[in-house]
Amino acid sequence: MIRALVAAALVMFLGAAEFIPAPQSGVRPANFKTAPIPVPRPLPGPKDELSLLAKSKVTGAVGWLVVDMATGEILSEHQADQTYAPASVAKLPTAAFALDRLGPNFQFETKIATTGAVIGEVLRGDLVLIGGGDPELDTDALLPLVLQAQEKGFRRIAGKFIADPGQIEQRPTIDQGQPVEAAYNPGVSGLNLNFNRARVKWSKKGIRVSAKAERLDPEVPSIQVFRGNAPGSPVFQHELAESGERWQIADAAMRRPGEVWLPVKDPSTYAAQVFRDLAQVYGISLPQAAVQSAPEAQIIGVYRGRPLSRVLRDMLRYSTNLTAEAVGIAASGSPDLASSSATLNDWAAGVAGFAVGDPGFQLVNHSGLTTESRLSPRLTVALLKALAAREGGTHPRLPGPIAGLLKRHNVAVDNDRLDYDRLAVVAKTGTMNFIRGLAGYVATPGGRQLAFAIYSNDLELRARLKNRHGGWLRRARALERALIRNWVRRADQT
Repeated sequence: MIRALVAAALVMFLGAAEFIPAPQSGVRPANFKTAPIPVPRPLPGPKDELSLLAKSKVTGAVGWLVVDMATGEILSEHQADQTYAPASVAKLPTAAFALDRLGPNFQFETKIATTGAVIGEVLRGDLVLIGGGDPELDTDALLPLVLQAQEKGFRRIAGKFIADPGQIEQRPTIDQGQPVEAAYNPGVSGLNLNFNRARVKWSKKGIRVSAKAERLDPEVPSIQVFRGNAPGSPVFQHELAESGERWQIADAAMRRPGEVWLPVKDPSTYAAQVFRDLAQVYGISLPQAAVQSAPEAQIIGVYRGRPLSRVLRDMLRYSTNLTAEAVGIAASGSPDLASSSATLNDWAAGVAGFAVGDPGFQLVNHSGLTTESRLSPRLTVALLKALAAREGGTHPRLPGPIAGLLKRHNVAVDNDRLDYDRLAVVAKTGTMNFIRGLAGYVATPGGRQLAFAIYSNDLELRARLKNRHGGWLRRARALERALIRNWVRRADQT
């Protein structure tokens, strides 16, 4: 009897259970000791950009502009018509200019030529090293030219050894306002070598100056380095002499073994000296080089550099100033930086549709290594938008060939890094003392494509404080990230 009552009760309970509704939340009963299932938080709404600027405490002048490339809608702007020193952001229009004028498969050429016949082991004429402006030519690349000359069978020459830099005007620096020892500010020529830098190593055994490349590392007697003992003298001093370049380094800086890369101020002589010494190793005796234009000669050897697209990709990634000047000069066909950058300015006006000579786009060189160039956010974005409309896109989420050459920057959408993997920011940075810029493209998680430019300059502090911009630079970078996060929120929530 008792068993029958229990069985009836179970049937009634189980039958009733069929009508109990399923729980509507993921929270488990209290007797389970696991945490509740979290509910995803929505993205925070966009903030007022001026409040972000005030919070950043970036001093000086700050301006920006961001637009939707599909609709032309301006999502945010501040002081967008004011002009700023762009620093290396200038390399972005330089890269686009070179890509447009020269094409992605263009290759710089360095040549070796002769002006006479080979009789026995003597070249009855001149041997000519002809520069083509290649910014990536290094010591290793000179060796194939030496071997091509060796194949002609001569071991000495009756004429001159000529280093011909071509039509490019040689200058000792890119920007005269930089420290004399700044390796990022070398000379510019049609004959460049090792980014126009020389390595100086010192120890108790002495000082060695060399043209170091990946495989070869020959000494360079045309560049001499001495220890300086005069109290109060600068750490680095330089002069150009008839015998070559002379550096003096303060003795206090050389007390322990070390090394430094120094800029080469006479690139043509430097390249010719290294070629001459390599030729000597391979049995060809040459006199000291004469840097001059060469007469008509017969080409006996050619070295071709990498395709321009690869050169530009590395230029934008590593921000190499010499590369920017070399490709800009090659694209313009002008012999000097002033006329070449003027040609770039005119080209940009034609592509973006603003007036030639507009003060919002005035570059005085191709690298941005100067405080004299000026760009406005509005005209920078106008050019970026126009470039995105060009065929040949190489980025999976952003249009235009230039987007595929730019370096990706990691910018989280919010503090939880939500949708981080789906946010694409490709841009060019620019950094000098109290000068900062960032310009490029953003593909938002929602699928919108934005073009933007942000510039921060404090030229007053730059004039008073040298090399003390660390805190200012960190704040400027943080502001850039905050603005981009805000623009993404604004774009995808409107």
